[in-house]
Amino acid sequence: MKAGIITIHNSPSYGASLQSFALWKYITLQGIDCEIIDLHRPYQKDYVPSQKYKPYSIQNNKPSLKAKVKGLIRRLFAVERHFYTDLSKQRFDKFNSVVKYSRPYLGIDDLYQNPPEYDLYITGSDQVWNPFQPYCLEPYFLTFAPKGKRCISYAASIGISELPENVKVDFKKWIAHYDSIAVRELSAKRILDNITDKSISIVCDPTFLLTGAQWREIAVYPETKQKYILVFSLGKNTQLLDYATKLSQESGLQVLVVGMKNKSDEDKPYTIIDDAGPGEFLGYIANATMVITDSFHGTVFSIIMEAENFFTYISPDNKRGSRITDLLETLDLKDHLLYTSLSTSFSNLNSLIINREKTSYFIEKMKEESVKYLNENLK
Repeated sequence: MKAGIITIHNSPSYGASLQSFALWKYITLQGIDCEIIDLHRPYQKDYVPSQKYKPYSIQNNKPSLKAKVKGLIRRLFAVERHFYTDLSKQRFDKFNSVVKYSRPYLGIDDLYQNPPEYDLYITGSDQVWNPFQPYCLEPYFLTFAPKGKRCISYAASIGISELPENVKVDFKKWIAHYDSIAVRELSAKRILDNITDKSISIVCDPTFLLTGAQWREIAVYPETKQKYILVFSLGKNTQLLDYATKLSQESGLQVLVVGMKNKSDEDKPYTIIDDAGPGEFLGYIANATMVITDSFHGTVFSIIMEAENFFTYISPDNKRGSRITDLLETLDLKDHLLYTSLSTSFSNLNSLIINREKTSYFIEKMKEESVKYLNENLK
């Protein structure tokens, strides 16, 4: 059997790189010849735009000024946020190169004109079905797959709680040819249940398909022997940095921040880690005394890598926080959500000890149905 995955991959993002690797690795370990379809995206320099396949942000074939500005910011932010240094980029490239890819598709038109041939086509995880992505979503619904080929999704995420009416029409049309559909969040299931009669399963993020031991083999551990609080924020949240500084003053622990370094970080009471690739990211989480994050995958790997403790902040304006609350509720770890006031003391946080045995039980229970769904579709 030969399988192809389309997902957000080969990316300057820890979450995207690790989740795409996880699904590819798990399927490969089942003895299947699997590769990720190398469809390029707008932030890549060699990306070729399409006149036919366009993102929802572009209306009437002309992007608004607001859409142009937002698109530019997102492209710049995607690069700056993660490609911190040349060494970091090299480490991302090295990690991503482990995965087997199809030939490069520099644009969507090329993909539809010359689609790769597989026995099974898979829409992978991450926010592949989020209509606010800065690129056309249609390929992520596998509409390029030759007619009659088997198509499934695994842990696809929509990322928002409600779809605009025009998007609903497209989604209903695009999912009609799927043989099996599995999403990552309850909110996504609710959306799809309203537009299709197909059965929608909920499965875990693909990062949970690999064991902690398998991830630890990949991790690159930091040389520091000092205990530390690790901060990982998708947008370098200043509130979280200030809060981590307060926790540092209370505990005496140093603060390490995985993120882009800029002039505003000079003379700050924390250290920026700006050269970490995905392996180093895992290692810093695994060795942390406490992780403070606002990231879904920051939360996921704090659990998988068994950081001594972790806490996740969901800001009031975060419209994608449901995926974090759903996960923590499933694993009975909802007390590891931070209050929006960010006022809990270090001693109170540190008193919330993680019951590893119970957490492992819930992970295995969550994973059991996910593995069953995937293995049945891989036969």
